[in-house]
Amino acid sequence: MVKVVNFLKFLSIVLFLGILLMVYAYLPVQVSLETAPGGYQLHKETFFYYTITGFIVINIVLLAFQKLNEKRLSGDPLKAWMRGLGFVVNIYLTLIIGFIGVINNTTHLDPASFAYLNYLGPFLLVAWFVGLFYLVFSKR
Repeated sequence: MVKVVNFLKFLSIVLFLGILLMVYAYLPVQVSLETAPGGYQLHKETFFYYTITGFIVINIVLLAFQKLNEKRLSGDPLKAWMRGLGFVVNIYLTLIIGFIGVINNTTHLDPASFAYLNYLGPFLLVAWFVGLFYLVFSKR
């Protein structure tokens, strides 16, 4: 189970990098981070480097959290849950980057029809923590 979760985490990293590079290729020079006109904007390269840096920092923090707490966890399912948290967070970050790409490509895509991407990430996180409660409180 842990090996499968590690593979999924690797795939989520590859997916994030692929989506980021695709979005970066289609971004205008000034990237808007809000749907409202005149909102907060960054230069395309600044956005790219901030995103990569944030992704690396978040994954390092999650890896440190995993290493600190994995020794205390008993059982393969709880260890898989802990490692899978990185997978879920990476998918959430991928959805955010995809939505930023949609916001900045309004000539071909309507951002309102992709608003579900903003709600899918928190839903995944809540479902993941519900899974933790299930693992902890279920009979073995």
